[in-house]
Amino acid sequence: MKAEDLSEFNRKLGEVFRLEREKQGLSRNRLSEIAGVSRTGVIMFERGERAPTIVICVAMAAGLGVPLSTLIRRAEKGLPGK
Repeated sequence: MKAEDLSEFNRKLGEVFRLEREKQGLSRNRLSEIAGVSRTGVIMFERGERAPTIVICVAMAAGLGVPLSTLIRRAEKGLPGK
């Protein structure tokens, strides 16, 4: 995967997390509390401004009650050529 593809994937994954959080009616503050992640980290990840570690992704997915693999598949579907 090229660097620009990774950047696009990161942006899409952040969007998928944001949409799921909003669908569940959770605020960024609440997700950060549940997942044990800083609110700033949640914001930057959702905007695609920061690439989270796998540990952060797992924690946020668990906080949303959705398997990380499901969220990754959603992000992959949003990439060009998928």
